[in-house]
Amino acid sequence: MSRSDPFGETQDVAITVLVDNRADLIVKSTDTVKYFDDEPLLAEHGFSALVDLKEIGLRILWDAGISSIALMENVKRMKIDLATIQKIALSHGHGDHTAAVTDVLRAMDVMPASKEWSQTATPKEMRRYAEGRRVPVIAHPAAFRERWHMPKDEKWYGPMFPPPRAEWEALGAEIILSEGPCQLGPGCWTLGSVPRQSFESSGIPKAMTYREGETFIPDYVEEDQAIAINVRNKGLVVLSGCAHSGIVNTVNHARQISGVEQVYAILGGFHLARVKDDELGQTIEAIKAFRPRLIVPSHCTGFKATAQFAAQMPDAFMPNVVGATYSF
Repeated sequence: MSRSDPFGETQDVAITVLVDNRADLIVKSTDTVKYFDDEPLLAEHGFSALVDLKEIGLRILWDAGISSIALMENVKRMKIDLATIQKIALSHGHGDHTAAVTDVLRAMDVMPASKEWSQTATPKEMRRYAEGRRVPVIAHPAAFRERWHMPKDEKWYGPMFPPPRAEWEALGAEIILSEGPCQLGPGCWTLGSVPRQSFESSGIPKAMTYREGETFIPDYVEEDQAIAINVRNKGLVVLSGCAHSGIVNTVNHARQISGVEQVYAILGGFHLARVKDDELGQTIEAIKAFRPRLIVPSHCTGFKATAQFAAQMPDAFMPNVVGATYSF
């Protein structure tokens, strides 16, 4: 987007966590968050959330976990109809955020079945039917890179294949690649590449590369992005995937491109599981300065960092578990 593009606003937003690292049946619901406790849900090392823009009737799937098991089983138990999803957006190309996209598209069953046509059918009608319904899948181009890992012993591991673009397209996906922000709905955008301007470094892979031809290039997950939602009379809700770019950088970028200073909520993975103490302290102080009403560290944030957010921001902190629905 350019600075002349209106970011917009919306209201009546719900974010439901479909996949996360933790499940819990006895967390107490509040006015802000409703925890699903009808039956047990599955947890795994991955992340996925359903963003429901109720004002305009738009549902967006944000990421899709690390397997085809947890997401598909959880939506079944929560009675969420995948056919109601209109768009899919990806935070980045790592497998713990993309694995179930194929299964979601297959379950949506958007490609047309063969049928008998009358002699009066026009080629235009037949072509439109054959094209079927296309489901936009929004991602940064770098999400589809072939990645390789080289640990300290210098033994290569890979290739870690990119998300199966051709398979997704065959199942009805319309792949939309955007290096910059992309509008999902009024007041709701993906951020595109997040400028890395702060002290944050814990989300940068130490031994990852991607291949271009015969060249292996250090991989800093430049495609890492988040969703920003401008909720009327509240401010920004920032939903990350892993925040490889740094959660402080991510929030600052959301404020810059939206033109909205007030940060209401920050949710998702913060990639602080292996953070050093000094960086963790700086991160928490910077997040405090945003004065969010709600802070929900999830997925790759790690126990140490999550515990510190809970201790230092007790009025804003909420524990995240699979099945949590946050309303704004």
